This record gives sequence, C-alpha cells and structure tokens, in this order.
Amino acid sequence: MSVEAFQQQELAHIERMIVELERVPVHWHGVGAHNPVMQREYWRQRIHALMNSPDVADSVARQASALLERLAGASSGRGHAAGPRDF
Repeated sequence: MSVEAFQQQELAHIERMIVELERVPVHWHGVGAHNPVMQREYWRQRIHALMNSPDVADSVARQASALLERLAGASSGRGHAAGPRDF
C-alpha cells in the first residue's frame, strides 16, 4: 500500500468517526462519553498528525483541512446530518 493510499484510508476512517460524532449532542454525558474516541479533540489531533507528516500528499492535506472544518462545525452543533461526503 502506498503512503498516499494509507493516508486516504486514515482520512476515510476519521470521516466515518466524525459522522458518528455529528450524531451525538455536543454536551453528551452518556456511557462512553469519556472514551477518547468520543472526544472531538482526539480526532483533531489525529488529523493534525496526518497533516504534519513529512510525506503528506497535497490532496490529503486539502481533505484533512476540510475534515477539520467539518469537525469544528460538529463541535459547535452545526454538523452535517447527511453522512459521509465524497472528496
């Protein structure tokens, strides 16, 4: 698997998780609320780690930026309800 293919796979996974976070109220305190994968900051850190990779592809960096914007929208309650987007 090429580096770019791995990065694309990582972005797809992150996007699926953002979709799940968009379904959860911002101030949710239910079971699992303290699990790191249910924290928006965890996914921000994963996106930043990918973007800061020395071999990040331009297309991956653009998609990662879009996911950061989407995650910011989910954090403020402006998330997308439609589901995953195609890049």
